[in-house]
Amino acid sequence: LVIDELGYLPMTRQARYNLFQLINSLYEYRSIILTTNKDFTSWGEFFHDDNVAVPIIDRVIHHSHIFMLGGESYRLKQKTTG
Repeated sequence: LVIDELGYLPMTRQARYNLFQLINSLYEYRSIILTTNKDFTSWGEFFHDDNVAVPIIDRVIHHSHIFMLGGESYRLKQKTTG
């Protein structure tokens, strides 16, 4: 499963519940690739509930390889120079 830009758009309560159920059902059985521009400390904000964010983070980071990229946005840099 690939989830791109998690946290980019607000999620309804039902969507947050469904995402938890999906991640929970795949946990330790299937691969999940997740991209987001949010660090883990701000997941409670866009999930609007630490009680949902913490179990999702727990399942996502267990057995994971985390790549954190920094720097300016390539798209923004290209737009301002090109």
